[in-house]
Amino acid sequence: MKFYFITALTCFLLTMSLTAEAFTGSRKILVSVGDLKENSYSLWKKETCALVHAIGNQVSDSGVDVTCRTFDTANFVDPYLKVAQGQFAYHLRITRTFHDEVKVDVTNWNRRHQTDFTNLGWNFREDRLDKSKRQEAMAKALANFFFYASNEEAFKAGLLVNGVHESNRVEYDQKKGVFLDKQMRQELTINQAYSLYEGESERKKNYLRTGVELGVLLSAGMAVYYKNLVYNKQDFDYGFRDGLRKKFNGEAILYDDNDKFANYGHVYAGVLYYQVARANGFNSLESFLVGFASSAAWEFMEYHEVFSLNDQILTPVGGYVIGEASYQISCALLQKGGKVAKALGYTINPGLAMNHAIDKRMTGDKYASQPDCKKPRWSEISMYIGLEHGQKAYEGSKDTTYVLGLEADVVNIEDYQKPGSSSKLVYDTALAKAIVEKSGGDGTGDLKVIAQVVMAAYHEKKLDLDPQGQLRGYDLILGVGSASTWRDRGGERKSNTEDFYGTINVLGATARANVYYKGYNIQAEFGFYGDFAMVKAWALNDFKESNGGQLNDQYGVVRKRGYYWGLGTSTLAALSVEKGSVRVGYEAQVSSAHDVKNRHRNEADATNPADFRDSLVAHKIYIRFRITKNLSFQLAHEILQREGSANGIKTRRGTDQRTTGTLVYLF
Repeated sequence: MKFYFITALTCFLLTMSLTAEAFTGSRKILVSVGDLKENSYSLWKKETCALVHAIGNQVSDSGVDVTCRTFDTANFVDPYLKVAQGQFAYHLRITRTFHDEVKVDVTNWNRRHQTDFTNLGWNFREDRLDKSKRQEAMAKALANFFFYASNEEAFKAGLLVNGVHESNRVEYDQKKGVFLDKQMRQELTINQAYSLYEGESERKKNYLRTGVELGVLLSAGMAVYYKNLVYNKQDFDYGFRDGLRKKFNGEAILYDDNDKFANYGHVYAGVLYYQVARANGFNSLESFLVGFASSAAWEFMEYHEVFSLNDQILTPVGGYVIGEASYQISCALLQKGGKVAKALGYTINPGLAMNHAIDKRMTGDKYASQPDCKKPRWSEISMYIGLEHGQKAYEGSKDTTYVLGLEADVVNIEDYQKPGSSSKLVYDTALAKAIVEKSGGDGTGDLKVIAQVVMAAYHEKKLDLDPQGQLRGYDLILGVGSASTWRDRGGERKSNTEDFYGTINVLGATARANVYYKGYNIQAEFGFYGDFAMVKAWALNDFKESNGGQLNDQYGVVRKRGYYWGLGTSTLAALSVEKGSVRVGYEAQVSSAHDVKNRHRNEADATNPADFRDSLVAHKIYIRFRITKNLSFQLAHEILQREGSANGIKTRRGTDQRTTGTLVYLF
């Protein structure tokens, strides 16, 4: 075995034409070899250390500074690593599993640049027909790594020479063979040049295309607006000059009293604004600002109406949450390959679909404007369809109908759920989740949407493999972010037989912990947010009866629409346990809100506004059985409790119960 490794490596190195001149000084490498199959005494561990030294010494004449040790796989904590971390640049771990699979992972303990890798990993399985294939693949992988570690500066210099023509900060003087700062005209070391070069975003923001696409969206929206002028005229309060003047001086900056579907439309418009910017090379913060500016532009274009406070929250913030979640989900689906996954990814993000098509035609690379989208992501994305049987809170009888949904969980952290130990801050979107569920029977109502985005996070993990080759340890994400929850159970507004509770969870703290133990994956999640809410007043009917059967002294949005704008909080929590083909879980939402008391349209008409308060508490339990790799069956039961009060007088509690059975397809 040893001689085969050396022979295979020698042939491989000859094809690469390695030379001693490329060597610029090795960095110290710690190699840890463990054997889950024969932990106590393993000849394989000693042979592997010998082979690692042989491979390392073949890479260059100067050799690679390698220290190889064996470690006890029975202990989860390896105390020596804490001491060694300050003495070595890299940690290379080689582990043979209980199933005779060899796992190799590398951790970069001394990153010089932001674009340097943090973790790399390979799995080598034995070929039944040709056992030498695994040995050859492993030899090549180790040789490549040792060559990179001992020639890192030369490797980066090669990258700079080939890519510097695209740089705005660095240039290469071919006559002198040095890198220069374009602005200061000073000579740079390789590390200095590389630091400047990597600081330049590879994203090429397409301002012109963004402006054109946003202009098309706003123009199309205005065309639809004036097509429905008869309906929209009821909101006209100002002329052209008067409207603009009062918006600029703040007098016309008020909450409007549109119906709920108009507000749904504003959230969707915000998603489109956000997707346009994101697909044209803008990051998440920049895309949010584009959505905010686009929403403000629309409010000024509607010069006849108030500058709507609620729209200016729903559109950019709701657009950011759902838009960023859909962006992460779309990119994850595109990486999975397959026509169905690709079609779904582009369906939920039409802006990405259009710009990918344009970039593919113009440059040959569909990711030209947003290369971030091709970065690997951990994801679990599924669609489901089935039956729902239950009783809505405002109905006296049970009903059976269909249910169709999409559920997605995307983690944008490169080493999530991979063996290794690390702790770091993640400044880009770390986590995105979404549930979109439609039940039949009430048209565009009867809809549940829950989206969460963690915009920045602290990530810590300590993961290893147990003797069966399964993960053991923990993976923790703590972050800040936003969310949005919409629970509309349909119904008729005119007869007051409807219920909905929508929130824009503007900002909050989130946490996720995965604990792996003896084949179990225990996942707990928690999020707490401050809300801006749109709530059907649950106590409205009782209040109306106690108020002489009329609502003429209430705010227009309560009087005309039966809901109010409110402030409050939401808590989202989940717990699941998975082992093998079975997953059992629990999900919960607890939200509360009270109405806002000022800056309403036609506020003077509300001579005696009531104090409305509402709460929503949802509990869901489920069990999922995996039938095949991609297909599962899930049974779930959900209880949703609604309660409200007007002027401190509570009305009866409403309970919405639903039991669902669905087939789940995992992409």
